[in-house]
Amino acid sequence: MAVLWAGWAWDQRKPYLVGMLNRAYWWNRSTKQDYLLVFLNPAIFLLLGIPWLILTIDIMLSTMDFWRLLGEVQEPKITGPWVITTYTLGLFLLDDVSRYALHRVMHKYDFLWRIHQLHHSASTLTPLTTLRLHPLESLLYQIRSSLVHGICAGSGFFFFGFQADSWQIWGATVWVIGFNILGANLRHSPIPFSYGKLENIFISPAQHQAHHGVRTMTKNYGSVLSIWDRLGRSWRSGQKNYALPKKAQSLKKQLLLQEIEWK
Repeated sequence: MAVLWAGWAWDQRKPYLVGMLNRAYWWNRSTKQDYLLVFLNPAIFLLLGIPWLILTIDIMLSTMDFWRLLGEVQEPKITGPWVITTYTLGLFLLDDVSRYALHRVMHKYDFLWRIHQLHHSASTLTPLTTLRLHPLESLLYQIRSSLVHGICAGSGFFFFGFQADSWQIWGATVWVIGFNILGANLRHSPIPFSYGKLENIFISPAQHQAHHGVRTMTKNYGSVLSIWDRLGRSWRSGQKNYALPKKAQSLKKQLLLQEIEWK
């Protein structure tokens, strides 16, 4: 994608790709912290994989029990392929708006911000910066994910009956997660890829890069859709008139949730 973007105006955009081939881009204090966190977080959460699945299933079953308290569902009004289509769309929208909401509150409240500041302290954006998270932030997003996917799966099974097989329900979950992972690659990079007018609907890599600016980090909280930012008055275009932090901060201080200086 980056090569196609550069090829559209090669002379103007070639320096962005050349810069990514520079050793200093991949090996500096900021990226070294990225590498450490890439291994630290999975190591912590590796043993929690099965408990997270159990939690999600438990939320799913509790959701079905809740709906049963309100009465039995009538004959589903949609059948066939529309079932999984409707379910996937509903899951996508709830997943995206919940990401926006959690991201925004992490900027609003001091304790949550001290957790999230580690992600924003990156002075160099690489695709690995996506995983530059405090373990507590990873925990919060995992809880969010279990809630969203558990509630959607429970509601889907209740309202649609078992027209959709379990593999289709969980397959939609995997699709949504995969979509978010793929979409995050260029967002954490020096490639200012803009969607133009489509930025009114979708968050472009350039818009998320602007979110990492020291003075523009209160804009563009969204993950995929920019509609939530427009409704919350936090939308900003992807114009490159912002600056990332000038230098990386102490990783120890950030892991201990100590306040850092922003320059």
